[in-house]
Amino acid sequence: MRYLPQIPDREWTEIRDFVLDAVAAASTLDPKIEPQRAVKIAAPFVQWAVNMQGLPQEAAEVFTRAIIGAYCDSLTPSLAQRSVATYRSVLLAVANAIAPDTNPVPLAKYGRQDIQTPYTSEELEQFRAWSRGQSSDDLTQKAQLLLSLAAGAGLRPNEITALQPEDITSSISGVTVTIRGGESPRDVTVLAEWEGMFLEAVAGCAPEKPLWGQRRRPGSNPRNLLSEFYSRCNGLSPLASRLRSSWLTVLLDSGVHMTVIFKAAGFTKFNNLDQYLQYLSQVSAQDARAQLRGGRR
Repeated sequence: MRYLPQIPDREWTEIRDFVLDAVAAASTLDPKIEPQRAVKIAAPFVQWAVNMQGLPQEAAEVFTRAIIGAYCDSLTPSLAQRSVATYRSVLLAVANAIAPDTNPVPLAKYGRQDIQTPYTSEELEQFRAWSRGQSSDDLTQKAQLLLSLAAGAGLRPNEITALQPEDITSSISGVTVTIRGGESPRDVTVLAEWEGMFLEAVAGCAPEKPLWGQRRRPGSNPRNLLSEFYSRCNGLSPLASRLRSSWLTVLLDSGVHMTVIFKAAGFTKFNNLDQYLQYLSQVSAQDARAQLRGGRR
């Protein structure tokens, strides 16, 4: 109860009860789980799963072997494999205790997580129509923000919901959004094909307030805002993670310089780059020779 993680106060307040309840329940069901140790490992994991991956605060959704495996993959650039293995062991123990029905299959040996399949251009065009078919102006705006910021700028869910009008710069060079604070502060210029939708979504937004709206409704349980939108919107909604993969695929296929992609995506390491190759345009043998000979596109 006294634990204060290195997480922004606002984000910790939103997930604190969920983390403490999960660890308390797990340590009661499994005496081998040490609460003080488990809460230190579970807090940043839940922050990643809820705020960065858009999952609801539900044990069966967050504490799964697949999500734990993906989280551990994300730690490899900055932590030794022994530490990652320890974190995974503790998280799996919590998951097995509080969500046993969700975890019937043992997690495979630690390794990379497959990328989220990018949407095709046809699917993205269908989602444009989906955004216009919402039942209210509020839902239409949120649908437009989700599409234009995830597929148009590669933003993560917590970055989308935190963005304010002051973070937007529009000029002859394009529309740029500034991500402040968090793990990956940076500037990202929106893809030209999504500029119109984004500018339409932010037109008339009040200054100094999140474009997405208030972080929670008074009296409601704290839960991820993107998940709340998914529960209210009409039709089959796109996943933010797959929209981000679509954005990365467009940049890679266009031959954008890798240093530009790294900075815009907030990467420190790109372990799964090879998995995107199957989604890129094929290069003829003649073009390949010309590029290799000239050392450029």
